[in-house]
Amino acid sequence: MNPSGMTARLLSTTLILLAFAGNAHAIGNWGTYTATMWDTPSHYFTDEDWGLFDAALTDVLDHAKDGESRTWSNPKTKANGEFVILKTVPRKDQLCREVKIAAEANAIRRVTGIAFCPGDEGGWVAIPGHNRKKF
Repeated sequence: MNPSGMTARLLSTTLILLAFAGNAHAIGNWGTYTATMWDTPSHYFTDEDWGLFDAALTDVLDHAKDGESRTWSNPKTKANGEFVILKTVPRKDQLCREVKIAAEANAIRRVTGIAFCPGDEGGWVAIPGHNRKKF
């Protein structure tokens, strides 16, 4: 996997743990989230779903203007989602992005928001404590 792919995977794993808390292979890294990690869309994501999720998230963060969105869907699993750039805001010496995230799998749908800032080693990093609850 190339470095940007690894960054995207790390980013999406962090994102999902914060937003949907359901990626079973990442549970061990987030003990305090264990109680909330079941019966969420990401709990049912396949590796293929994660690939589609990662690609759409990276694309929206890298290329979308405020208000634009990217969607993804997997016809095999019927999992799907959408990312919307709510706004780009200055934070310290960088421009960060607030993203509305919707995901659905196994007839479960969740909508949340996460703020992302550029990472020190490239890619994007979810910023804990900057999650939006209302849209």
